[in-house]
Amino acid sequence: MKTPKKRGDSRFYELSCISCGKSCREEESSTRCPSCGKPLTVHYDWGYIKSRLNRYSLRSSPIKALKYLDFYPILNLDLVVSLDEGGTPLHRCHRLAQEMGLRSLSIKNEGVNPTGVFKDRGTLVEITKAKEQGAKAIAVASTGNMAASVAAYASIAGLPCYVLVPEGTAIGKLSQALSYGARLLQVRGTYNDAARLTEAMSEKYGFYLAGDYAFRVEGQKSAAFEIIEHLDWQAPAVVIVPMGAGTNLAALWKGFQEFYELGFIDRLPRMVGVQPEGCAPIVSAFNQGLDRIIPLEKPETICSAVAAGDPPDGLKALQALRESGGCSLALSDVEILEAQQHLARLESIFVEPAGAIPIAALPHLLKTGRIRPDEVVVCLATGNGLKDPKAALKVLPSPATIEPSLAEVDKFLRLRLYEIRAAGAKDGGKNLFEQVPSVNQLVERVKAELGVKLTLEYARRALQLISEFVNKGKPITKADLQYIVETVLKGLSEHPPILHVEDFQVFTSLHGRPEAKVKILFDGERVGSTASGVGPVDAVINALKAAAQSRGKLFFELIDFQVEINTPGADASVEVTMVLRDSKGNRVVATGTSPDIIVASVNAFVEGYNVLWSRQQT
Repeated sequence: MKTPKKRGDSRFYELSCISCGKSCREEESSTRCPSCGKPLTVHYDWGYIKSRLNRYSLRSSPIKALKYLDFYPILNLDLVVSLDEGGTPLHRCHRLAQEMGLRSLSIKNEGVNPTGVFKDRGTLVEITKAKEQGAKAIAVASTGNMAASVAAYASIAGLPCYVLVPEGTAIGKLSQALSYGARLLQVRGTYNDAARLTEAMSEKYGFYLAGDYAFRVEGQKSAAFEIIEHLDWQAPAVVIVPMGAGTNLAALWKGFQEFYELGFIDRLPRMVGVQPEGCAPIVSAFNQGLDRIIPLEKPETICSAVAAGDPPDGLKALQALRESGGCSLALSDVEILEAQQHLARLESIFVEPAGAIPIAALPHLLKTGRIRPDEVVVCLATGNGLKDPKAALKVLPSPATIEPSLAEVDKFLRLRLYEIRAAGAKDGGKNLFEQVPSVNQLVERVKAELGVKLTLEYARRALQLISEFVNKGKPITKADLQYIVETVLKGLSEHPPILHVEDFQVFTSLHGRPEAKVKILFDGERVGSTASGVGPVDAVINALKAAAQSRGKLFFELIDFQVEINTPGADASVEVTMVLRDSKGNRVVATGTSPDIIVASVNAFVEGYNVLWSRQQT
């Protein structure tokens, strides 16, 4: 390949298509081949790079992405946009390795990057190239992580950033992007829909199109350089990488190849690409021996970071897997979430669900002999667990709530309530009761399913909630039982209830304001009241407040109201959380659960009211 030799006024690299092989000027495109539409890759003049490379500095300077500038297609170093990315730790997992039977297992923890994700490496190069090309704004499609990364780098580059994400993207990622000043749009569709729209938007308005393209690969390959340095300038035997767009696995393979080309390592690793079962187009193509990716229209997985049904760099990933002699496999969401928790508890590394897929894959790879116990294995953890904290809560229990007294701490420790196991995604839909069980049956089942032995008092409280479910025609699933027990355990405090709801009725229509009628017992006295509201829940709460305040002057306000659907389906269980604050500044977080959102709201209100009343009496 013949290329110019000078950085700055001419190029020491060129772009070419991985399919048809045609060269392409970056002013023409840096995303896809103008001739055939396939991905582009960057080729370097290695003679030029070798002639300028300071090998002593490369080996002795601190590890970080900026030290590899000679390996990036950057023409003007004065325009480099950096947040000091890279230099992430390679954590030696002694406990996990011992449990798995591996001699050497390490995790490259990319969650330590500036925005908490591996994407920052590629964004360094991509936004720098945008500045070189005189971009007036950036446009990017993302499932969340790239949105935050590109928005952060565009911000310090002084460029407006337009971000399109699928509706329902994890709130942690959206809040990041918005905080960096992104002009964000949620698209009612998949990542593929967002990507198509972003490309059209970029072309129409002249924005620089960022994403999983050739220049991003060049930055993300620096993780491979760092792994080699961490291992004393040796390549591992196996590298296991989560795949969404396929870009990161392809980038790592390119990085290993380049250091091999330069003689820095004497062998190459096998690449293992892993995906969730609900979005595994690259795995399917590899395992079927295909040379093309069959797009998946509707990805369904907890791993939103890799939910790319039509991966733009899928062909590059396939090529990397085959050239390296590697393999690929898909894991269930349940396995991935369990691996996420296992990694956190054994190694104190909290990763997003996508970052835990390599850990979930280890037992399968060992069992089938695709990795050997004596090999040096590196797993890539793509992002920080705080990117999507709600995902982890699917397999974690909700903690009990107590009053600030040592007696209640004693009760918590005596009952060992910290040992409760969450039903989570695994067997959460399994039916346990279709009729109200006896107290003893309930105690035995809770112990077997959730790992907690209820006292008779708490079991009776749980039976009351179970009766409400069954009377509504809702069988009790394992997930339902978890939420019922958690609701009971949250109310550890011994507050004699002042308020009890006997019944309520709601009248609503399409255009009129809902009206509610309630019957309550207030300190043993039967009281009734009616009220209207903007919705049926509001009407019932207003009626309850009116009835209670007619007998006891407790002035308070509802300052927050949240609804969570705990199980799928039209007969889903609902958990309502209310935050109430009284005139003395007392603040209570109360919860209620039921298949009926109004009943769940009533239960939460009653719990909160009773706690506030008790606090005002002390």
